[in-house]
Amino acid sequence: MYILRTRIEGTITQQLYRSYYPIFSFAENKRSVAGLVLVFNSGGGDAVASQLMFEMIRKIRKKKPVYSFIQGICASGAYWISAGSSKIYSLDTSLIGSIGVISMIPYIKPLLDKIGVEMKIYKVGKYKDMLSSYREPSDEENEHYMRVLNDVYRKFRDSVMTERNIPEDKMEDIAQGQIFSPSMAMENRLIDGIGTMDSMMDDMYRQLGRKYKTRDILPRRPWIMRFLGT
Repeated sequence: MYILRTRIEGTITQQLYRSYYPIFSFAENKRSVAGLVLVFNSGGGDAVASQLMFEMIRKIRKKKPVYSFIQGICASGAYWISAGSSKIYSLDTSLIGSIGVISMIPYIKPLLDKIGVEMKIYKVGKYKDMLSSYREPSDEENEHYMRVLNDVYRKFRDSVMTERNIPEDKMEDIAQGQIFSPSMAMENRLIDGIGTMDSMMDDMYRQLGRKYKTRDILPRRPWIMRFLGT
């Protein structure tokens, strides 16, 4: 038996989720895999992909230990994923948290006005162009979109609150999008330990009852990258 280790780096996207799906399925179902280690260096990304990966990690954790190690940054959607782990450790110079939701839409109407371009929009449905870059949203549209974002935010917040066993009043304080140092994250129950990969692995061995060899695995690159040799 052995411990499977993989790295989650860069922006969390649905393509990234699809690339990790075979790895997570293998880790969950292969009897020779004693546990899973995730090494994080990601500032987050797509909420849907983050939730899907979080749910997969939580499912694996019910069968075998899953440990997360933060080596750089583990923020926003990346932290959501890590919250599904059995335990989270961090290097003492990493950054953790950013529990919140953000959506940015460019507004280019002033630029179009300046160069004399006018957009003609044809739509069926009152809100069909609600996120248009060509006009300012109405107060009603802003309120509607904020309700959408708040629903996503509550799912993220509640997932972390439940998995990390954080009281609701404390969760409200730390789920405002802020970044924490490892010592601050420890105080707020966002991580379980500060140290090196070796010290985390020693803890994992204790949980497993013995030492195992570690095998590293990365997602298969897209065929175009393999074709180009990049």
